[in-house]
Amino acid sequence: MNRIPFSKDELKVVGKFPATCPQGHIIDKLNTPISAKENLMAFLRNEAPLWMPNGDYITFSPSIVPDNIARGAVVEAEEFEQKGGPDMFGVEWIYVDLVEGSMVKPGNPILTDANDWKEIIKFPDVASWDWEGCAERNRDFLANKDDPVWITQYTGFFERLISFMDFENAAVALIDDEQKDAVKELFSALCDLYEQLIDRYISYFGMTGILFHDDWGSQKAPFFSLEVFREMILPYIQRLTAYCHNRNVIFEMHSCGHIDLLMEGIIETGIDMWRPQPMNDIDRLFNEYGDKIKLGIRQPMFSPYATDEEKIAAAKEMVARYNVPGKYVYTMSHFQDPVFRKALYEASRIAYSSH
Repeated sequence: MNRIPFSKDELKVVGKFPATCPQGHIIDKLNTPISAKENLMAFLRNEAPLWMPNGDYITFSPSIVPDNIARGAVVEAEEFEQKGGPDMFGVEWIYVDLVEGSMVKPGNPILTDANDWKEIIKFPDVASWDWEGCAERNRDFLANKDDPVWITQYTGFFERLISFMDFENAAVALIDDEQKDAVKELFSALCDLYEQLIDRYISYFGMTGILFHDDWGSQKAPFFSLEVFREMILPYIQRLTAYCHNRNVIFEMHSCGHIDLLMEGIIETGIDMWRPQPMNDIDRLFNEYGDKIKLGIRQPMFSPYATDEEKIAAAKEMVARYNVPGKYVYTMSHFQDPVFRKALYEASRIAYSSH
């Protein structure tokens, strides 16, 4: 990509990006010299983006997908009040205001033995949903074709198994020789379902990237070993990643927990992007794997008394720390301090202009 010198004129606000979730912030769209989509594609191809990607896309989680309502995370043109309730499989979720998220109603798993899933689990008929009506409601929301469209798919494979079985039963099913084949068949059927959704996300909403949720660890360690991950989870993430790539869709993984012990397997999935939580050794991951996967870096935590000068200095330090051609990183801006966000854009524009 041609190097374009930074101009202060770029810091003019020319629009807004909607919040990535109901708890996030609406952020300013700056007067960038190329579109956010062009910059993002250069970033993914290691072709020297002009700035560090920083949440400059439209996040879209339409209410047509029951999971988005159940998880309390609808993001679309019109404000949506309902949070919690049944997901696309009829599993009941309870929205907890204190944590601004949902959990499955505890103590009543619909499945206790994975071998019974074909008799108990009823898959949704996604073709019967009103996709055209949803697209029409959100036509203006998604109108700017220069803005990447990111669609969140909640409750992937292990999370979905937990939603059916509760955690303990789901964890056992992954390693129980009498249940593993059934789990694999279930995960393959889930792939079929997610591929149907991906097709519609592309056709009706022009999806650029999918943010796929599946948590694989606690604050201290993964829920399962790398060996179990490779056998029970990896093939299905690989399948969805390949499906997206064949349709020119970017695959970003959302997976919470201290899971850097799974990193070799995560690389093998072929996913494009992952935002590790801070309990992981971010710098080690960056040094060892930054040329194989795009890592999301979180902003520093500022005290309420932090000055603008401190925030600007923190932005410059982040850019300097991760300014390694071929190992570009990205950040999430919708929970960022606005001073820090603008300073991060400016610092990365200046730094990247010399690549």
